[in-house]
Amino acid sequence: MVAITDDIFAPQLAILQDLFSDNVSAEQAAEYLASISLEDESDLEGGITSLWTLIFKCAYQYPEHHDKLVNVLVQLSKLPDAKTSNGEPILLYDMQVWKDLPMFGWQFRDEWNASVPAGPPDARQKAISRIINRDKFTARLMATKEPVFAYSWFALITLRDALETPVDQSSAGNLEALIPAAAAWISILGADIYQWNEGFDGALGKGGPLWKGQHGFCKERWQFWKERFGELATIEVETGDEVRTTARDTGRMMEEIEKSRSTRQISVTLIHRIDYLYKNKFTGDGCVWES
Repeated sequence: MVAITDDIFAPQLAILQDLFSDNVSAEQAAEYLASISLEDESDLEGGITSLWTLIFKCAYQYPEHHDKLVNVLVQLSKLPDAKTSNGEPILLYDMQVWKDLPMFGWQFRDEWNASVPAGPPDARQKAISRIINRDKFTARLMATKEPVFAYSWFALITLRDALETPVDQSSAGNLEALIPAAAAWISILGADIYQWNEGFDGALGKGGPLWKGQHGFCKERWQFWKERFGELATIEVETGDEVRTTARDTGRMMEEIEKSRSTRQISVTLIHRIDYLYKNKFTGDGCVWES
């Protein structure tokens, strides 16, 4: 695996380090990164792929800068359409550079192949950290509501793997990664996920061994996930107290999201009722009540 300090990343990494240090704005960083990535017209795909690889490496190594990485990606997607030196639009696999952030979604698919090795301990912990930061970063991208970051399927995969597989079919290492990763989706995007009613064709949205319901997102699946977080908070496996506490707190957070949504819906209904009464029961300048 190529290190983040490898010379291949040096020009782009320098820009990102300036971004992290607040020496450049996200808009400026996006312009600089775009220019560097398209310098070699004979290998435009390679330049852009290198940028995506570096951004993921930074997301893993510098989670405290996720917001800045998200912002620079948003700014990249808003840059004018890139063109070659002879004025031709740059398309990669029918995706426009930069609006469509071509191949960025493909990078996500590669990242979701990650797993936790049995050992040694330092490699195991590094893999756990990568998976958790991967999901935090992805959830924050989706929280921007930008159409280019349509990654709900990745949320489903993590929630399914964490919550829909019997404990005896998952290793402690995978649970140590997947429970906090699933919790990150609820923490960052839970109110949205609660409202999602999105299906997926074929096997894309199918459940794990414990879920036989609708493929995709639905209220019933949300309820099942909430119950599973509660169950996982009490399991006797070598996940550590912190993971069990995360599971318990996430289940409670889901309860609060439901209550908040119900309260909001009651408030909206009440406002509509007041509007109706005002329009239909009051007349004249003096607001006379009609009997």
